[in-house]
Amino acid sequence: MSTVATVLYYDKRVKYSLNPLIASIDLIKGNDVYLVEDRNVLFRVIDYVSNKYSKCIVGFSLLTTFLTDSDFLNLILEVNKYAHMKKCITIVGGPHATGDPVGCIESLGFDYVFIGEGEESVREFIESLVDNLDPLSVKGIVFKFDDDRIQYTGFRKPVNLDEYHPFPYWRYLFNPIEITRGCVYGCKYCQVSYLHGFSMRHRSVEKIVYYVKLMIDEGIRDIRFISPNSLSYGSSTPGRVNYSSIDELLSKLYVLASKYSARIFFGTFPSEVRPDYIDDDVLKIIKKYVCNREIIIGAQSGSNRLLKEISRKHSVEDVLNAVELIIKHGFKPIVDFIIGLPGETLDDLVDTLNVIEKLVSQGSRIRLHSFIPLPGTPLGYVKPSEIPEWFKQRVIKYIGMGKVYGEWIKQEELSRKIIKLREKGIIKPFQFSTLYSQ
Repeated sequence: MSTVATVLYYDKRVKYSLNPLIASIDLIKGNDVYLVEDRNVLFRVIDYVSNKYSKCIVGFSLLTTFLTDSDFLNLILEVNKYAHMKKCITIVGGPHATGDPVGCIESLGFDYVFIGEGEESVREFIESLVDNLDPLSVKGIVFKFDDDRIQYTGFRKPVNLDEYHPFPYWRYLFNPIEITRGCVYGCKYCQVSYLHGFSMRHRSVEKIVYYVKLMIDEGIRDIRFISPNSLSYGSSTPGRVNYSSIDELLSKLYVLASKYSARIFFGTFPSEVRPDYIDDDVLKIIKKYVCNREIIIGAQSGSNRLLKEISRKHSVEDVLNAVELIIKHGFKPIVDFIIGLPGETLDDLVDTLNVIEKLVSQGSRIRLHSFIPLPGTPLGYVKPSEIPEWFKQRVIKYIGMGKVYGEWIKQEELSRKIIKLREKGIIKPFQFSTLYSQ
């Protein structure tokens, strides 16, 4: 009989993060996992497990943007309060938790914050409770002593993707397969490198094919992948494409998919590409196997000065060259841009608009974003630049033509709300060096 219950709020907005975690902890002997989607049901489940099991855990995975919803923020506060009343432990992970562990403890009320990847650390934490061992011996956790000292139990090594399932297929929960984790570039606005590390780790071709077959057997016919840069697959050197690894992966998947009328999507959401990885050879490989006719590339700015400032480590010329090659090989380019970046000048905006207009004239479609200050990144505590009205009006013209799209207006408002959360002390700036280390 299980002695521990783990209740996870199954928020579908972060299912790509939750599913690998569930796959890791679901098989722990002595622990039962409850997934709850309904906010009202969550309280009843907490009440149930607190009476049935000797130990109970209640967990969330958070994005910073979730906290801008006052109803959701209140839910977190109420759940933590109720769980504590029922003698349950509360835990949190995800990008926001990694970026703001102190705020998650002091403002949101969680007991333990899991930093970075959770497949190993959360599993070991639960196993320690099952076995009546000290959970604070687990690396990768931030917690608070009774005397208000915040402590971090220490960094842990990144996980080997081949040792963990990408989803709990036995629960019939599926998602795009994560083929690469980590990013060497450390763009100052992005959480990926600071969440998963600055080295790239790749799931093996054999494992990917295995999980694709499981998906196909369950009737899934559109096969997609998760990667910070799909063209980095198999590579260990920044900026260098491993053509043989990409060809091996896609060719084996193509053979499998063809047997079942399945389709492969690669280089599109959620596995976009960097422009400096695109060349004739890799596009020839992709074209042989994929069904997507669009390729999404991250430009982020039309200003070389700003690209250097945010540590993108590619140029505007790389973007223009990539778009030209994508069109040449019969694909439609979707190009990402971010506006409102800290330090963005009038000249930067003019350069960006000029590049956008040039790309649109060539047949590209633009996906526009507004900068969001995400905790844990170098720009996480810097205010966005104001987006001038003249720029918005020029962009709106292209939106009406169907050439530009995206949630940039909504994101601009989210940024304002995140800044207010900082001002209220709900999000708390911190440095790991300030934490007590064992």
